[in-house]
Amino acid sequence: MLAPTLAAVVLVGAWEVVARTSGLPEFVLPAPSQVAAAGVESAPLLGLHIATTLTEAALGLVLGAVVGLALAVLIAAFPVVADTVYPLVTLTQTVPTVVLAPLLILWAGFGLLPKVLLVALTVFFPVLVAAVTAMSDVDGAHVDMVRGLGGRRWNQFWLVRLPAAVPGAFGGLRVATTYVIGAAVVSEYLAGTSGLGVFIQRSRKSYDVDQILVAVVVIAVLTGALFLLVDALGRLATPWRRASR
Repeated sequence: MLAPTLAAVVLVGAWEVVARTSGLPEFVLPAPSQVAAAGVESAPLLGLHIATTLTEAALGLVLGAVVGLALAVLIAAFPVVADTVYPLVTLTQTVPTVVLAPLLILWAGFGLLPKVLLVALTVFFPVLVAAVTAMSDVDGAHVDMVRGLGGRRWNQFWLVRLPAAVPGAFGGLRVATTYVIGAAVVSEYLAGTSGLGVFIQRSRKSYDVDQILVAVVVIAVLTGALFLLVDALGRLATPWRRASR
């Protein structure tokens, strides 16, 4: 932790010096000290916005992970699903989820649902690909052992392929976690009455750049905390990996 901490301190110090000596107006480049003061001042307002964004991100994360893992199981268990659905799902990823946001708002309204769906769309594909890859690359010796002991195809899937999908799914979930807060914020840009996206939009309209930077810091902290939480859950869900190290 020492090296990145020192690097962050140096960068923040350089930012402070440049902001104080460059002559740039505060609405263009506020100093870190001004950003910190703005964070303290806007703290009472941030609580509700943070709660809204976290709710959207958490619900979308769970929904996307469940749908992605369920579809991965179907693809791995039934070749016809793999041949039919997997190429179509992959093709849908050529359309950025942000482009779909206006459609989701038109179809699902301006409430919580379209924002949760947008986050879920961001999550499910990395989980799907990681889980399918893990089940496809499972050690053939394990499958042969179950088959040799009289296990049928369902036993092979349940005892070997499905456990192999768990670490893969969490690997994809870790990747997706880095995007869920951002996806929720973007959805709030388009249709929201509360959330960090709304906070940023209001700050932008009033040229409060320091408040925008406060929101950026909050988003980074929330994303890091969510990543650590998912990583810890992944370790708890795969105790055999810890035992083998």
